Amino acid sequence: MKKLISFFSVLLSIIILNSCKSSSPAVSSGKTKPVPKSNSKALSTEEHLQADYLFFNAIKEKSIGNPDKAKELFSQVIRIDDSNDAAFYELAQLYYQKEKFQDALFFAKTAAQLKPANEWYQLLLADVYMNTGKVNEAIAIHGKLAKSNPNQIDYYFNWANALIFAGKIEEAIKVYDMVEQRIGIEKDLIVRKERMYLKLGKIDKAASEIEKLIKENPTDLGAYSLLVELYQANNLFDNVLATIERMKKINPSSPYIYLSMAEYYRSIKDNGNSFEQLKLAFRSPELDSEIKIRILSSYFPLVSFKEEMLQQALELADILTVMYPSEAMAHAILADFLNMADKPKEAVAEYRLSLDLDKDNEQIWQQYLFKLNETGDNQKMLTECEEALSLFPNNPVFYLLNGVGNYDLKDYPKAVEILLSGSKLVVDNANLLIDFYSRLGDCYHELKNDEESDNYYEKALKLNPKNAYVLNNYSYYLSLRKVSLDKAESMSKQSIELMPDQASFLDTYAWILYQKDNYNEAKIWIEKAIQHNGSSSATILEHYGDILFKLQLTNEAVEQWKKAKSAGSDSKLLDKKIADQKLYE
Repeated sequence: MKKLISFFSVLLSIIILNSCKSSSPAVSSGKTKPVPKSNSKALSTEEHLQADYLFFNAIKEKSIGNPDKAKELFSQVIRIDDSNDAAFYELAQLYYQKEKFQDALFFAKTAAQLKPANEWYQLLLADVYMNTGKVNEAIAIHGKLAKSNPNQIDYYFNWANALIFAGKIEEAIKVYDMVEQRIGIEKDLIVRKERMYLKLGKIDKAASEIEKLIKENPTDLGAYSLLVELYQANNLFDNVLATIERMKKINPSSPYIYLSMAEYYRSIKDNGNSFEQLKLAFRSPELDSEIKIRILSSYFPLVSFKEEMLQQALELADILTVMYPSEAMAHAILADFLNMADKPKEAVAEYRLSLDLDKDNEQIWQQYLFKLNETGDNQKMLTECEEALSLFPNNPVFYLLNGVGNYDLKDYPKAVEILLSGSKLVVDNANLLIDFYSRLGDCYHELKNDEESDNYYEKALKLNPKNAYVLNNYSYYLSLRKVSLDKAESMSKQSIELMPDQASFLDTYAWILYQKDNYNEAKIWIEKAIQHNGSSSATILEHYGDILFKLQLTNEAVEQWKKAKSAGSDSKLLDKKIADQKLYE
């Protein structure tokens, strides 16, 4: 008996749930025709219960991420009860989310016709209309919703947005005027209207909108700044200067005046004075640090094109750290620009200061560790990487960097251990996984485990057959072992096609040709490596000497071996080669 009571309790809950589905605020739907009822009939109690049961399960399937199953169940509901507006609405939503807008249109229109007073149905129908090119129909819906619900300001903005999309700018402005009558003068609304007038080319009208803000709060210099920007953008420089004079009367030392003057000088190409005004603004405690950081961030896309921009950014970033020595982001931005200025040690110091102030920024940790690795301080990089791992144990990048640190310190077993652990944490990031596999290939090579080394290079190339670095490393190690030389030559040649100016890649190709006894061709390619900044590489110079010796150019070979020695070669056979003037392999 208890089971029977429980069953009917569930059904009762479903019925109540379904009946509450359409209890949104009522609104007229406009010119809509009722859904034909010729096939409709009164449902039996059993049919009601079955429809409610299917609807409940459809909602459940939708909530757990099974939209196709949900669609099937909602469709069954409609076949039983073709007046179930909630089922039509749910189907419309599902098709809309899949961007099947024509299907969504049928169901959305039907839901809205069955229950015109439901605002949610009307809003969805308007969205579907917008996506099917029926903009005027969407405008009509938004207009009716706004007029029927004058206190729902969002409906007015929806209406205006639809008008703007249709290119009906003047009508959109009228809608914004309606909003202004209800909420008064507000900055966001004024800026919207300003932009609309600018689209129409009515600069005076746009300016008059901002003057409303100024009239509302005559001491708000931010409003004057908007007016300066407007005149600046339209080359009305006399108006710019006149507005700045108005600002000076309110607060002559305001940073907004400095910013406005900086923009004015920039527009007349007086970059020196523009930068001086910008520095004054940065030194002002009245200007929020967030605004200063935003201005500095705008330099990032510029510094790679002009050295002058990089120097300005460095100076402004330095001012920022002096003004806000306890703000982590200030030090991080300075570090970024020092990095761009090729000052790795200074960048490392600023990144560390930033992390001392805020250790929870993963992005800064990554930049810091990458730059620390670049400086060659492997032991410190490894120590710092351990700290990062303790804070972010699930970030695979820190495992990769830890593995790199151990590899550079020649602790290959430890490097393999950490790289294998980190590779298991990589999700949906093929490039990162390639880095792990490539490094594992390097480590296993050093451990003389050629089978595993080759295995991980193959895994990396399976993910990206055109990864130039993997192609180069794999082919070079094959050449050292004097195995699969044809395969090595093919991979090396492909790496050069991908990156033709890499000295190490050119050296690899030359060395493979050397191992295949093709000394004349090897000489051509090793000399290309020398020409592409390879003249400081001890390995390349020693290879050059070996190739020359094979070509019976003994004196020239010894000369290159000596250069390799001066370049810091740790080759065990190099001294013997030089002393005996003979090739040892």
